[in-house]
Amino acid sequence: MNLRDQGISKVGKINRWRKKASFCLLLFALCLLPSASLAQAVDSTSEFVTANGLKVIHRQVTANEVIAVRLYFKGGTRNITEKNAGIETLLWQVAQNGTKNFSKSQLNRELARMGTLIASSSGYDYTVIVMQCVEKNFDRSWQLLTDIVLNPLFEEKEVELERERLLSALRQEADDPDSYVSTLSNRLLYASHPYINRPFGTIESVSHLTAADLKAYHVRQLMTSRMLIVVVGNLTLENLKRKVTLSFGKLPRGDYQAEPAPSFKDSSTPQFEIIPRQVPTNYIRGVFAAPSIGHPDYAAMTVAINILAQQFYEEVRVRRNLSYAPNAELLSQGANSGFIYVTTPSPNQAIKVMFDEIDRLKQNTIRPEALANIINGFLTTYYLKLETNEAQGAQLAEYELLAGDWRKALTWLDEVRRVKPEDIQRVANTYLKNFRFAVIGDPAKFDRTLFTSR
Repeated sequence: MNLRDQGISKVGKINRWRKKASFCLLLFALCLLPSASLAQAVDSTSEFVTANGLKVIHRQVTANEVIAVRLYFKGGTRNITEKNAGIETLLWQVAQNGTKNFSKSQLNRELARMGTLIASSSGYDYTVIVMQCVEKNFDRSWQLLTDIVLNPLFEEKEVELERERLLSALRQEADDPDSYVSTLSNRLLYASHPYINRPFGTIESVSHLTAADLKAYHVRQLMTSRMLIVVVGNLTLENLKRKVTLSFGKLPRGDYQAEPAPSFKDSSTPQFEIIPRQVPTNYIRGVFAAPSIGHPDYAAMTVAINILAQQFYEEVRVRRNLSYAPNAELLSQGANSGFIYVTTPSPNQAIKVMFDEIDRLKQNTIRPEALANIINGFLTTYYLKLETNEAQGAQLAEYELLAGDWRKALTWLDEVRRVKPEDIQRVANTYLKNFRFAVIGDPAKFDRTLFTSR
């Protein structure tokens, strides 16, 4: 579970138009710094709630100088409608372009001088504003972050600038078939669900958003019942309590009540939709409803998808050379899903091989010793993904917001270790079916009956 912020990594290129280069360079630099062991991190994780109801999760890590702060606003697409979809994405991008106490140029200058990253991203279940800095610059970086959150200006010229950037990305979305097939397949599953209103909106919804809309929406967001803060780094609990209370202690509690995301309606039948296009290769993505991280089946499903992805690579790419990058992945959302994916000049042949591997997983029980080796390899990769403070903060928040308690993140590895061969077979039969396929390519090359057979 690396940087999977509800769709941060799942919404294609829409949320990447701004600060991409600086974000990547800073993350690369921070990842080179040594990190504490997970055992040390587990022992130092705690929480507190301010007098006005703001919950804060704190993990003290003393092995490096990085401090990662993640400030969440709950609800995601359940906060928006078809008419204002994209408002949270636009709001927090504009907020970084000037506040009551810091101009846009001053913010950019100070952040660059300190090497501090502040960025935002909106997903299907929440919006997050992230900050990463080194310890010596934390006080000033925190001051800039909190002013961005509490006192954005929403100047007309900045709203227009960011709106046009977002609209430009939306207009170009269909030009990239790899990204567009993801949008199309999600739409098939998300019909009649709050997720149908995408966090980055549509051309029509974003076009109508104004500075007045952002200001009014911002006021409604600033209530502690909607918020969560996660901080990982070399910062004492007492220091963090003082910072949070001073910055956010006067916000109203509000009456926001977090509710579990509803399940997908009508996800019990396969579906197939094709966008005819003359492209060098055909793009295929099939989505299916899956257990979320708080579900008892999540650990077994994670291992099953890991096995499936490896088998796709071996059978589709290595043995038959049908595709360079076949894949299977389990997402991490409140109403969760997974997908299988391939881009290939031979779609029927490739998907037949992939279906055969799914059937193999359903019909055969893995030997216990083989499963033990698979799980060990999976856990090694999992630990590596949690080396950075930022990744640890994202994981804690994910479990708090989607599973109801960040402490479940500390026991999830034990759940993975308890997965048995029969669990793999059971979840494969339960969830790997009723695929909603969206494809882009030559209609003459697709057998609709094959694609709707699972």
